[in-house]
Amino acid sequence: MSKISFAQHYFKTAISILEEIIQDEQSNLDRAADLITQSLTEGGVLHIFGAGHSHLFAEELAFRAGGLVAINPILEYGYTLMGGSASRSTQLERLEGYSKIVLENYHLRPKEVIIITSQSGINPGPIEAALSAKEKGLFVVALTSMHQSSKLSSRHSSGKKLFEIADVVLDNHVPSGDAVIELQTDFPKVAAVSTVTGAAILQSLVAEVAHRLLRDGIQPPIWISSNVPAGDEHNNKLASQYPSRLKSF
Repeated sequence: MSKISFAQHYFKTAISILEEIIQDEQSNLDRAADLITQSLTEGGVLHIFGAGHSHLFAEELAFRAGGLVAINPILEYGYTLMGGSASRSTQLERLEGYSKIVLENYHLRPKEVIIITSQSGINPGPIEAALSAKEKGLFVVALTSMHQSSKLSSRHSSGKKLFEIADVVLDNHVPSGDAVIELQTDFPKVAAVSTVTGAAILQSLVAEVAHRLLRDGIQPPIWISSNVPAGDEHNNKLASQYPSRLKSF
């Protein structure tokens, strides 16, 4: 098989998984949209947390053209590759107590929603974030792989996995191990797909929540590109509506 054929195989695999999500996750997307819409209607903000590569989803939703202004990304330097190294980020994600401290530095309010992203859903970082958020009275929406998580044991002392704590689970339908392309039988699979499916799920949620707010007579603040005329003025004006709530703006 030629190189371009493997590239096409990846696209077709990603599309197939997205079609599964469309078919199977609508009720869960509706439940998540209900919770987020209600929270934003009451003046709340949507929080999003991820460790390791999952932190990319916080950046995907936050301060993004076409995105909801009322999204607060929980961006912890130590959980990213920029925080020193991949091995250090992995160690911190597996360290109990770290996420609890991280969340204490953010303004989390009861009845708000936090999306917690983790492909495996077994490490203390996302699990502890979910437990801490629940203690504070937030609703937890998990973005995870049920295929992978259901086969593994938790690394957290509670014995729980992320999907077992969440109020709503958004299954990304990604197979265990994330990579989806088999080049040959004695070689590891290549090309991870969880970022593609996860970003699609979250952006679909943005569209659904914005629609519901408009339907209910509420005009949601939406970012526009800062690289179009008057973009900065538009965005700064909207951000001022959420003093102290958007920590990374």
